[in-house]
Amino acid sequence: MALGQYNNVIKYFKAYMDEEPHIPLSKEVFKLLLKACNKLSNDNRTYIRELEAYLKSLLDSDRERIIAITSLLDETRNDLIAICTEVVNIINTNLLKNVEEMREKVLIYNMKGDYYRYMWEVNNDDAIYREATKAYQEAMSICQWNFKPTDPYLLQVALNFTTHLNNANNTEMAIVILKRVIQNAQTEDLQNYDFLKKSYVELVLKYLNESLLRFQNIFNQNQVQIIELMEEFEIDYRSRRSG
Repeated sequence: MALGQYNNVIKYFKAYMDEEPHIPLSKEVFKLLLKACNKLSNDNRTYIRELEAYLKSLLDSDRERIIAITSLLDETRNDLIAICTEVVNIINTNLLKNVEEMREKVLIYNMKGDYYRYMWEVNNDDAIYREATKAYQEAMSICQWNFKPTDPYLLQVALNFTTHLNNANNTEMAIVILKRVIQNAQTEDLQNYDFLKKSYVELVLKYLNESLLRFQNIFNQNQVQIIELMEEFEIDYRSRRSG
């Protein structure tokens, strides 16, 4: 980890779990694994966004550069998918089978949803979208049955889940979930929380409210576009009939 050999870290943990599949990882070891996975995936996601932005800025005349950047973009996307697939395999074969504590289950299901979401971002595969949705729903269900409406785990899962839904053009469902989570959280008193926990909850609630406002704007814009398209179709239809 200190040398930045994050790929080797993941390979080591995978080899260890293949050899000792029934021994759960300690919290400290799990945090190291999570740190390595996040570092690799976030670096690739950032690089992909930069390459996509650069590709859009190129002119059609830059054919050689477009081909080179497209090839590099495909390679980086494949690297990200490989990393995410490795993480999901570790989750399914070891982590979920050996975890019992509720908060750890939420953390792992949320992590599973995140890595499926990262894969979906680069290939828009319907099966991957469903897997991400299923993982987030499992995490949300555990939170809602076991934790308070202001629990940081529940709020973080809600933020990630609704981001996933909005990215997949299911903005209306994201709005429904956010409204329910925010409304439930407002009924809770934060005075019993210590300063750090209270500050974190207030920060995530701020993000949730900002997301709700942004998603509502997106949804309203989409509705306007649909109405405009219908009006254009109606005008075209009438002109054809009158012609």
